Amino acid sequence: MQPNTFAILALLIWPIAMLFLAMLLPVRKAVLISIIGGNLFLPPTGITIPGMPNYTKLLAAGLGALLIAIMFACPKLLAWRPRLLDLFFLGFLIAPSISSLINGLGPYDAASTFANRFLEWGVAYWVARALFTDLSSLRDLSIGVVASAIAYAPFCLFEIVMSPQLNRMIYGFRPSDWVMTKRMGGWRPMVFMQHGLALAAWVAAAALVAWILWRSKSITNIWGIPMSIVAIGLVILTIMLRSTGAAILLLGLIAAAEFIHATRLRPLLLLMIILPMGYVGLRTIGWEGQQLVSAVSIFGEERAGSLNMRLENDQMIADKAMQRPVFGWGGWGRWRVKDDFGNDITVSDSWWAILLGTTGVFGLTCTYATFISPLIPLARHKLESRIFIGPLGAAWAIGFGVLLFVIDTLANAMPNTSFMLMAGVLVSVVPLIKLQAARNQQIPVTAKPQSLNHMSTSNEAKPT
Repeated sequence: MQPNTFAILALLIWPIAMLFLAMLLPVRKAVLISIIGGNLFLPPTGITIPGMPNYTKLLAAGLGALLIAIMFACPKLLAWRPRLLDLFFLGFLIAPSISSLINGLGPYDAASTFANRFLEWGVAYWVARALFTDLSSLRDLSIGVVASAIAYAPFCLFEIVMSPQLNRMIYGFRPSDWVMTKRMGGWRPMVFMQHGLALAAWVAAAALVAWILWRSKSITNIWGIPMSIVAIGLVILTIMLRSTGAAILLLGLIAAAEFIHATRLRPLLLLMIILPMGYVGLRTIGWEGQQLVSAVSIFGEERAGSLNMRLENDQMIADKAMQRPVFGWGGWGRWRVKDDFGNDITVSDSWWAILLGTTGVFGLTCTYATFISPLIPLARHKLESRIFIGPLGAAWAIGFGVLLFVIDTLANAMPNTSFMLMAGVLVSVVPLIKLQAARNQQIPVTAKPQSLNHMSTSNEAKPT
């Protein structure tokens, strides 16, 4: 089934529609709608334009945010200056181009891959760093993430009952195999995302954000709905999506957050943050992960078999990547594994393995460090007696959402640039949290950015 005309028009019109929306809303809200809304509601397909990067939903979402920022906040975009943590993102941005050049794919391919990565991922980070520069950014972003899941819930419930039909009904095609939608005696919805796993990962992340906002009392309601009801409702919705991995990940991170909040064991936060990189490192040097298969077997042989297949394919990709370990094989499927007859035998489910194969250890490290690095200074924060409190609680709500995405990519490849926006906002606001905490405790500080005055101290937060 091919995308219909409306699907193509939706992709093409989205950036212009977002530009008009920015005339009615504050710039930051319009940017959030462009990136988060684009990931959720645009068709999961692309348009091939000769001589140009493939025009995908991620690119349309990024282009809309870029137009908004240029038209309404250009001085802030141009005034942004990178900091030390931004070096990881800059490495992530240029990694595919370096791989293209080293593998002899030519300057045109290098320029094309750079343009694609910048418009899909780079814009989300850039606008986050340039426009979301005060503590009230956490409030705007947190509300945007949770509100998007609330708005998506009716579509999810429709497909849970009626089967995944919305993308076919509106955009004319199915984004993934129909056999993947039947799970546990019911339907696994996908709405307008590329797969049910992508949908479950986003709803789980939003549920986790809502849970920590509720428990930290950073925001007490959204649209007049108490945050407790929102958080519990989104947790239940995540379980109803019939994605075992996302549900286990959500419940596990909620349990970890509650334990850390009660015991104040900050070292456990650091361990959780570095654990994904530790896993990737072990897999890269040859650990096969059979212990994980044995652990998962308690959920059934089917789940264990599925995980074992992923681990085996990831290992094949990693073994080939180690033939060119630093910058990988580049694009055009050169990183994939083929048999003696030239047939592609690769099943590429995990994002870390794809990153390793295409951009090598350099690209893989820069990618994961982009998401994880802002969480490290957050975990070392010691000015509050409690971990989840005030702006620190809001930051950890976003931080745990990013961490859920990072862990999910160890088994799945479901890119969502909303998480890049979240990581960029954390890089911007984490330094401000220490200053705000010191201010609250009347500890003298040498600088009090005016942006701190914009942080809402009210427990009421209603998006408009």
